[in-house]
Amino acid sequence: MSIPENLKASEVASIAFVLICCFAASLGMAFNIDGIKESFNLTNAYAGRLISLEMISIALGNFFFARITHKTNSKTVFFIGASVILFFNLLSILATEPLHLAFFRIPAGLALGAVAATCAGRIAKSDKPDLNFGAINSAVGLMGVFMAFALPRALNLDFPVTSSLRLTGIDGLYLVYGLCALFALLVVSRTPSDQPKKFQAQHKSSKALRIGWLALFGIGVMFFGHGTVGIFIVRIGREIGLSSENIGYIFMVGSSLGIILPLIAGWVGTKIKAFFPILILVILLAVATLGLSNSNLPWQYFLAVPIFATLPTTIMPIFLGCLSRADRSGKLAASHVAFVLSGTSVAPFIGGMLIDNGGFAFAGGFAVIMIMLGALLICPMVLNADRQRALF
Repeated sequence: MSIPENLKASEVASIAFVLICCFAASLGMAFNIDGIKESFNLTNAYAGRLISLEMISIALGNFFFARITHKTNSKTVFFIGASVILFFNLLSILATEPLHLAFFRIPAGLALGAVAATCAGRIAKSDKPDLNFGAINSAVGLMGVFMAFALPRALNLDFPVTSSLRLTGIDGLYLVYGLCALFALLVVSRTPSDQPKKFQAQHKSSKALRIGWLALFGIGVMFFGHGTVGIFIVRIGREIGLSSENIGYIFMVGSSLGIILPLIAGWVGTKIKAFFPILILVILLAVATLGLSNSNLPWQYFLAVPIFATLPTTIMPIFLGCLSRADRSGKLAASHVAFVLSGTSVAPFIGGMLIDNGGFAFAGGFAVIMIMLGALLICPMVLNADRQRALF
């Protein structure tokens, strides 16, 4: 059996920093789809297909590296991954056609998947996975505050580089993402070195592994439902009449909650059984989804967005803590990004079609059904983890 790794707070922070800086373009997806739609004059469904392609590439990279995370050198993966992300984020600025942009986003997505799998694998093998995953998700919330402030302003960029090249709209977003990847590269050397590879196969029951994979599929279904509305959250605000800057301020409120709530959730995950906290959070998420998708006034949007945006990252520390107890090798937990993004990758396309044909409220009803179905699928794993907790 692998021995849990005792990571220092500074080591967890360095891993989190590399992750969120590499993950910047993914965190800005709602602004990306809005910028792509406006810059290339596309339909919601077409813009959604471009975003889906990038998310699928992230999922593929994550799933492959999750299978070998116990064999790879994490610093090497972080360095190569951040370098590839930096290169293709900057190349994306030069895209003049949707097809060109898609070509640049695929390798960036594959590299991001590798970085995310390696990060999750290190945290899953730590001695306090609930608390450390809470810290990681809190860092995502902190990055969300920065993104919410910077990206609306980046979308308004209008800067002439040469007589034939002018940076506008979506170019500003990818410039921000490129700078974030550069910062990630600078911090890679500060991440902890790998432990000696002394892992031996642990004899987990096939039942525990089956319900672990079922739970990963379930979390993917939940994020698919969430994404059918969430990826168009900026479009919902624009339809109400809010400017991108005002939407950004609302996101900052949500992201501020996203700093605190995952830490609380991680702490809760170390103290009590997971089933009832997850149940309460899922119900609140369903209510927030209905509230957001039926918003037609700014105050309704303001109330719904912070809750809707924050609850998924609040659920994850508790969920991943349970998953880490099911598989101490870290493979299951390292694979979670692949399943989350497999669901989320389909969401822009399906959500775009639902919105184009039935409006935001129709997409919201569909999203709630998917969220509740996903919650049912993760229940066996969570209940099994709670039983294991009671034995120790």
